[in-house]
Order: sequence, then structure tokens, then C-alpha cells
Amino acid sequence: MAEATPRWSMVINCADIDRMTEFWCAILGLTPRGDGREFRVLQGKYGMVALQVADDPVTYRHQMHVDIYCSPEEQEHECDRVRGLGATYIRDSAEPDDPFVVFADPEGNEFCVCPVSDERA
Repeated sequence: MAEATPRWSMVINCADIDRMTEFWCAILGLTPRGDGREFRVLQGKYGMVALQVADDPVTYRHQMHVDIYCSPEEQEHECDRVRGLGATYIRDSAEPDDPFVVFADPEGNEFCVCPVSDERA
């Protein structure tokens, strides 16, 4: 019997569903399923991100985040790529053995670019 492909879904509250769709599709290689104005699913090979328009302004942070994995050699390029797509640099990790970089998407939700070796990937 073949092993099941891992699936995941994460819901992100937002104000501008079109801008957030553009941003997260570009960052994670996702494709929108439909064009809902209040709730939209972004589909990927291994999982999904769902965006929902919040009734109130989104102000509380750190309820979720995404880790984007890359090889240590590709981290600088990946950081440049997400910045070019509209991410804002927040900080570098203070942990020498785990040198991730923290960014925020266009609405302030934080995510990390994490270098991982082949055995951790």
C-alpha cells in the first residue's frame, strides 16, 4: 500500500483577500480554487492555505506562521525572493544552530525562511 501524501491546511484572517491570494500563491506555489470574496482556498501539491476576510481588523499576531524550507546555500536567494514579493524583514534568528530569518507578509503575519540540510528536509 502506498504511503499517503501529507496534507495540511492553514487559515489566515485578512482584510485584502486578493492581495493575500497573490502573495501566498507566489511564495508557496499555490493555485486559488475559486474566487470567493469572503473565503478562498489556495491549493498546493501537499496542502492548502485558506484565506478568510476578518470581520474586524486583524491585530493579534503569532497565532500561526509558515516555515519556508530551503537549502542553506539557497537561503539568501529565498530571502531576496520573498522580499521582492512584498515581505518585510523582521529579524534574524538569535540561535547559531538554527539560522532562520523572520519576515512578515503584507498584513503583518510572520513567517520564517529556514535553511535545512537534506537529512532534515
